[in-house]
Amino acid sequence: MYWECRIDPRIVSVTVQSNEYRWLVLGYTLVIQAVSVGILVYCFALFVVPWLEEFSASRRDVLLAISLLQLSTGIWSPLVGRAMDRMPMRFLVLSGVAMLIAGLLLASAATALWQILAIYATCFALAMALMGTLAAQTLVTKWFDDKRGFAIGISATGTNLGGIVFPWVAAGLLLDIGWRDTFVWLAATALVLAGPASWWVLRREPERAVPGVDNPRSSQGWTTRGILGTRVFWIPLISIVPLNIAFSAVQFNIGAFAGDLGFGGAAASLIMTCSVMMVVGKFFFGALGDRFDHRVLYWISAAFMISGLLQLRGQPDYSVTLAAIVCIGLSGGAILPMFALIFGSRFGVASFGRVMGLAMLGVTTGAVGPIIAGWMYDVTGSYDLAFLCSALLCVPGAALMAFLPKPDALASVTPQ
Repeated sequence: MYWECRIDPRIVSVTVQSNEYRWLVLGYTLVIQAVSVGILVYCFALFVVPWLEEFSASRRDVLLAISLLQLSTGIWSPLVGRAMDRMPMRFLVLSGVAMLIAGLLLASAATALWQILAIYATCFALAMALMGTLAAQTLVTKWFDDKRGFAIGISATGTNLGGIVFPWVAAGLLLDIGWRDTFVWLAATALVLAGPASWWVLRREPERAVPGVDNPRSSQGWTTRGILGTRVFWIPLISIVPLNIAFSAVQFNIGAFAGDLGFGGAAASLIMTCSVMMVVGKFFFGALGDRFDHRVLYWISAAFMISGLLQLRGQPDYSVTLAAIVCIGLSGGAILPMFALIFGSRFGVASFGRVMGLAMLGVTTGAVGPIIAGWMYDVTGSYDLAFLCSALLCVPGAALMAFLPKPDALASVTPQ
């Protein structure tokens, strides 16, 4: 009597090809996030000052642009996330590239602030939904079964790669050619970096299933009702949103805040420092997410955020401000990896796009952070109240996170 072991060569071939190609896909996700988030999010603080002067607007009105971007992106995200579970990623991402380029060119010709606001709410929002973080995390989750936390951490640094490179480039262009021509150059850069790469890399879809081979993990999925009906979705969403609100309140007011303190010339350096620390945070939380309790990682992130916000109150000197930005950057870097790890490990691959799309809709509440912080400054003449409220908002979320079930809690639950 003996045991006979047969290995389907189709499975071996698919596994080898996927293991090689997935690292190329991972590198590609760095590019699309660097382009989309670097241009639309991290460069925004640099355009606030010239727009304040040219359009004679209040800080609240100018910061409304970034809030509209986040809100509109969130509104589109559930639909885009569902499409990413069903449609070719190449078509979706290239559509996002086209919307980004069109928006930049239209914005360069804007003659009134309302036009800028409209572009951020439409073209830029669609671009962010189609070629930003949602697309990158969906690609990584689909291509990586093992080492997913590590891969998500690396992929998430693409946003910060853009936050390091593009503000530095945009700051130099602003001084030399003004904000309008800077937008034109950014459009050309987006076309060169994201267009050909998207066409070539996304010619292949992840080879999860082989005809005739049972692969239930890729065939089962959750419905929208099932996702919204479980606390496993709501607990992390409600807990992480305050961190996003607090981070956004600081991120998009750094330029103006630094100017108030007398070191406005260091605004770009503070932005880049925040980006660098977010990279560190993403590597740290992403790598540990495969091995440690997600709740503990959340509490560490919340502690960094609260500490940084409290340091910014009053009239901190440059060294204290820099230390606060380091803490806030580390915490901000944890947000995206934690979302992807928590939802991916609990809902699986087949429904990841839909789950993250719905989560992004909730994350849009973070859009109120910049505008409320700007409004509080207009009313009180200081950001102190905004930073204090942001810190206090993180406390209930930390308490709620204690009730998050472990990943295996859904193992016996059939997708709804």
